[in-house]
Parts: sequence; structure tokens; C-alpha cells
Amino acid sequence: MVCHSGVGLTPTIDGKLHHFSAGGLYDGLVLLIDDETRTYWDHVTGEAVHGPLKGRVLDVWHTPITDVATALQDTPDIELSRSKMPLWGRFLAWIAKGRWQRDKGMIPFFFRRTMGASDERLHEHTNGLGVIVEGEARFYPMSAIAGGVEDAWGERTLAVSIDRRDGIPRAHWVDGSLPMQLFARWYGFSATYRGCQIYGE
Repeated sequence: MVCHSGVGLTPTIDGKLHHFSAGGLYDGLVLLIDDETRTYWDHVTGEAVHGPLKGRVLDVWHTPITDVATALQDTPDIELSRSKMPLWGRFLAWIAKGRWQRDKGMIPFFFRRTMGASDERLHEHTNGLGVIVEGEARFYPMSAIAGGVEDAWGERTLAVSIDRRDGIPRAHWVDGSLPMQLFARWYGFSATYRGCQIYGE
């Protein structure tokens, strides 16, 4: 699987370049840490949650997940880069291979130790697409959007479907523009956006 955003942005805060890496886990999700101030950041919302810059919020944008073949179909001239993961990262990727598209799997014990109370409206491993619009979050389980759906958000209509080429769900407004969206498991999305809506509930 690959992630691509088509956006080249420099991570600057107050005009100063910052360098980010994985710094820890919270609610089973990765926290980023910047080298310059040692502040911890929520990698989904962009909010600084601990450290000198606590309370600051970075700009965020969605990075669609896909596979190489689909990315090349959509953008033939796309530049692909491949990072060299450490051995432990390759091992975890091998274990997780193929599981992100299924409603099964395991949460490693060191992830679970960071997690608070779970939202039991759905099984924690349920895959789906989370959409966030002006602070409102809604989760679309894979089973609910198998044939494609249209959903009303105020005066706008959102189309959600699963791309048959790579099996990944995607959403777009009927006018063609894209909302903020995350392909995620329920435990991670519901921990980040507590009390979020579930499509079809």
C-alpha cells in the first residue's frame, strides 16, 4: 500500500522548519514528536497535545491510501518513493499485511496499554471511512457502503464508495471536491473523534 497526497508542503511553525517522527502511542495511535521543541502532536488532528507548543494546531490534509497500480492509473506521471524501514517495522508490516482491509486482526499489547475506554457501538476492528467536515465526524463502515451510498450533510451530498481496483473506500462531494477523510479502524477513529456519528445508525 502507498500513501500519496499530491501536495508538497514544508512543515513550518511560525516560519521555522520542524522535523517530525514517531514519538509514542496514545489511544493505540501514533503520536508525532518534533525535534525542535520536543512537542507531541496528534497525527490525525494536527493538535499539539503535550510540550511547549501544546494547544497549537497544524494544517492537516488527507493522504489517500492506495496501491501502486491504482496510483499509476490515476496519475501516470506520479513520483513514487520508498523508504527503507527498520527490521522491526518490516516485521510488523509483514504481520499486518492484508489485514487492514478485513474486519479481523489483533491489537498488540503495547498498543492496548495506551487505550482508554472503547466505543462499543461497533467492533473495534471494523474498517471504514471516517469523514470530518467542519468539526463534525461520521464513520462509514465498509459493510454499509459496499454498493456505494449518497449521504446528506446539510445542503450538500456526499458520495461514498469502495474502489474496486484497490478495495479502499473514498468519498467526494457530488460537485467533485473532496472532504477530509481517513481510511481507519473503528477503535482509532472513535478514540480520536469521540461520540462521532455512524452512517446508518
